[in-house]
Amino acid sequence: MVWMKADPRIMDATKTVERRWGETPWRCAGALQRSLKTSAETSAIVDVAIIGGGLTGASTAYHLAKRGIRSTIFEAARIGDGASGRTGGLVLEGTAIGVMDEVDSCVAGLEALVAEERIECDLSLPGCWEIEHRPGGEPQMLPWDDGGQPVSIARTVAGGIVQPAALVHGIARASILRGATILEGRAVQRIAFTPQLTVESGGETIHPGHIVLALNAWTGAILPGLPRLTSSLTFAVATEPLPASTIAAIGLGANIPFYTADRPYLWGRTTKDGRVIFGSQLVFGSPAELEDIDVSAGESGAALEALRKRVRRLHPSLRKVSFSASWAGPIAFIENMVPLLGPHPSSPRVLVAGAYAGHGVALSVRSGELIARAIAEGRPLPKWGAIARGRD
Repeated sequence: MVWMKADPRIMDATKTVERRWGETPWRCAGALQRSLKTSAETSAIVDVAIIGGGLTGASTAYHLAKRGIRSTIFEAARIGDGASGRTGGLVLEGTAIGVMDEVDSCVAGLEALVAEERIECDLSLPGCWEIEHRPGGEPQMLPWDDGGQPVSIARTVAGGIVQPAALVHGIARASILRGATILEGRAVQRIAFTPQLTVESGGETIHPGHIVLALNAWTGAILPGLPRLTSSLTFAVATEPLPASTIAAIGLGANIPFYTADRPYLWGRTTKDGRVIFGSQLVFGSPAELEDIDVSAGESGAALEALRKRVRRLHPSLRKVSFSASWAGPIAFIENMVPLLGPHPSSPRVLVAGAYAGHGVALSVRSGELIARAIAEGRPLPKWGAIARGRD
């Protein structure tokens, strides 16, 4: 029997996951937990076990349920408590290296899902600015001084913004209404590929037809041997609500989000209540190391303070701005920046998705749809997402 054992430092279902990653500005009320009564009952109803309750996991459950396939999401903490609920909510097309086969209409697909399920998540799709540190000309310049460098708008690409916690909770609720089960506070301790697929969680053992690993930066904690994933925390701050005149003065009156196409990296957006969010900085570590980080201290505390100082220096109107939220969230990528989306080398019935490299809001929802289609219809996943066996 081939067992994959989770890192006990971050996958202990006997205790509540308590992270010290700061508070986001996003608020979602209401727990989504649905408990199963017995191991036998669990085994009887789980066609697909989904490990990870972020956007990929919720989308997979939703699209499976639409096809009449029952699934259970196992989430160690709470739905959206990882990357999905801690992202800044920039909606972008394709992958971090561009549009690829089968992921060329992620934004439109997200828009259609939100409309169909009437999810209130402040989705707005005016496009997204790619900005660069170079001189430009009116009206392409932003009135910023970023460390002595001017900033110009190089181009506008497809995309926009969303309230990410509301989005992931909305998709999760829609999946429950269609028959999926979500178990919050239920980490997985082990999975096995042979002689049959097996998942152990919370003292129960189940044998699903398929397993979907939707753990992103945490994938390596339960499945060693994959291509080397780099995991880190990335940081963001939200200003206090600002007058419309101030937002206009700093060049963001059109409420179009932005990210740099060069270095030093910076991304940002406005919110419905008049805050401006800025993000940058990375602190690297293993999943277990990231779990232990306190963003109010050490390297992470310094990263947040550097970001706050950078924002205050961008424009005179921001010089004395106060911040209403400072937080971090996990991110993962591999060397070539191509996401993982395919079967595990040891079993075609174990599907893995993640390593979106900060480009995952719309892409993760599309990935869940592609995974559901592969399970329900036997259609192959895109060749670019194929997973080679790692060399640990």
